[in-house]
Amino acid sequence: MSRKPVAVAVIIPDASPVLTLAHLGRVDLLGTFSVPVRIVDQAHFEITKAENDPTGEVAVQLTRLHNRIEIIETNVGVGYQARRRRDPQTPSGNLGEIAVDEYATTLAHGTGPSVIPLVLFEDPDVLTLRIARLKGVHLLNTTAWLLTLYREGLLPEGLDLVEQINARRKTPIVPFEKVGLTNRVRSSWLRRSFGS
Repeated sequence: MSRKPVAVAVIIPDASPVLTLAHLGRVDLLGTFSVPVRIVDQAHFEITKAENDPTGEVAVQLTRLHNRIEIIETNVGVGYQARRRRDPQTPSGNLGEIAVDEYATTLAHGTGPSVIPLVLFEDPDVLTLRIARLKGVHLLNTTAWLLTLYREGLLPEGLDLVEQINARRKTPIVPFEKVGLTNRVRSSWLRRSFGS
């Protein structure tokens, strides 16, 4: 049976992909997706908190993307901020992953076959989360994303960027992509030019 390609809803489950791009000075690459990138509120908090963004530059780079970034409110994020107002030392632990699991589950069960959640991740631990086992979720790590853009001729410096990412890590990120499939559709995130 032939599956019709459908658009994705790009979701970032934790701070890692954005902070890696920020270190490279390439947060702008999030604009290569054909749809806005959705960052759950808890992950956005982790990305922009003082420990991860001491100068505020990462927040500025995200703001420059204007409507290419959507911050999604979750029960987890709202609850954490309420607790943090009472106790600013409240740890955030792995709440970003829990918040994205909440959001992606809602998306997967509530949008029908016309949208497939795509999770852009860096930490392979994401593959052990419930979100990775949801039917029809597309999983893509940062190196697979950048290498695909390079192979398609859209990012000539893609190989160099992947080398820079892996040079900062003890264990290199092995490219990983699992396309989201349902009975009738398959996910597709690649667009042929940055301007379209």
